[in-house]
Amino acid sequence: MARAYAQSFAGLCEGVVPEVVGGFPVSGRLLDVGCGTGALVAEARERGLEAIGVEPDPEMAALATERLGDDVVAGGLPDLPFADDGFDAVTAGFVLNHVDDPRAGARELARVAAPGGMVRATIWGRTPPPQGVMWNGLLDEAGAERPPAPRLPEERDFDRSPRGLAGLMEEAGLAVTEARTLAWTWRVAPDDLWAGLTTVGNFGVVWRAQPEDVRTRLRTAYDALGAPWREDRDQDGDFAFDVECVLVEARVPRS
Repeated sequence: MARAYAQSFAGLCEGVVPEVVGGFPVSGRLLDVGCGTGALVAEARERGLEAIGVEPDPEMAALATERLGDDVVAGGLPDLPFADDGFDAVTAGFVLNHVDDPRAGARELARVAAPGGMVRATIWGRTPPPQGVMWNGLLDEAGAERPPAPRLPEERDFDRSPRGLAGLMEEAGLAVTEARTLAWTWRVAPDDLWAGLTTVGNFGVVWRAQPEDVRTRLRTAYDALGAPWREDRDQDGDFAFDVECVLVEARVPRS
């Protein structure tokens, strides 16, 4: 699954890396929580930061280790294997929308950031992403059954919006300095996206639940997709999705 993610949705998530890393002090220490393939850590190091990654999935950590040339720390929210106040900057790209307890996760990001340090986090917002809209259309066309999708209990969930994520950070004791949406275009080759759709996350759960005849219809319909998903508006070339996420920046109070 890790390599299928690296082939597909990693490129989607990496679209925010320059924005998330930009503006950090070049002499600081940065921790990337849920570092995935290591793209953000690599970018931070190129900008002069002392950056390390922590990743809970062993296969993903191994991929990041290959990329970075040194070991990625094993661990994840809400129990990071680091002392208090150890980092000038802490990043969490598309992590708080996947953990069992987002508030506990936000408190942990605050704990490992030094007083005066900065925490930046991204999540997927409540607006259905275009790749999900495309996939759901294919499922309907193929007559696919959808297994129940897991959801957080209501008391643990939060509004997937700039205000909602900012509130999560404020509950963790952080001072929010920015909360907004960030938009970009994700371009991906059809075969690369297919590797993710049939393997990763809820996409893969739905795919594995289908009988063989439905899978065949899904693939046929996928190969026939043209406008508005293809960049050149026909059945050749890459897909191009106009995507957006929520970005929040916060600081740890010095007192």
